[in-house]
Amino acid sequence: MARIALRWVIVALIAASLLLVAGIALARLQMQRDVARAVELQVPLDSIAVPLGADGVGTQIIEPAVLSIKLEPYLPRAGAPATVTLVVLDRKAGRLMTITPTLSVAEPTQVEGRDYPMVPQRNGAYVVSGAFFPRPGVWRLRVHIDFGAAEPYRMLALVEAK
Repeated sequence: MARIALRWVIVALIAASLLLVAGIALARLQMQRDVARAVELQVPLDSIAVPLGADGVGTQIIEPAVLSIKLEPYLPRAGAPATVTLVVLDRKAGRLMTITPTLSVAEPTQVEGRDYPMVPQRNGAYVVSGAFFPRPGVWRLRVHIDFGAAEPYRMLALVEAK
């Protein structure tokens, strides 16, 4: 009789442990979902964007790399083809990095835009061409760069198409 009671106590403890683990997992998922919701930035978008110079070139330095982006022609025309070139230099090794970048083009108020894969060139640059700007106005260029971390890095530039 004592053995049966002990078995039921063990089964109850195992069931309680499983319920506790499931509850913790659900709470974590809820917390991650809440954190992942889009939030309104408290700073202007142009204050975190990479500024492009008069020649359409912008550079950003982050821990693993130096990122350089070029938009040709600069300033672009709505409906006309444009080319975006990206060069990524490994800061430690001092050489070009092999990555998988994607360009996303959207209006500043859009959360996501249309994605364009960037094609590697023999010289180590990544290029994508197309009619990115269907109408005049401000457009957001965001380059997604996968360095092998959990989240890809996002380089942001704002452009006004004429």
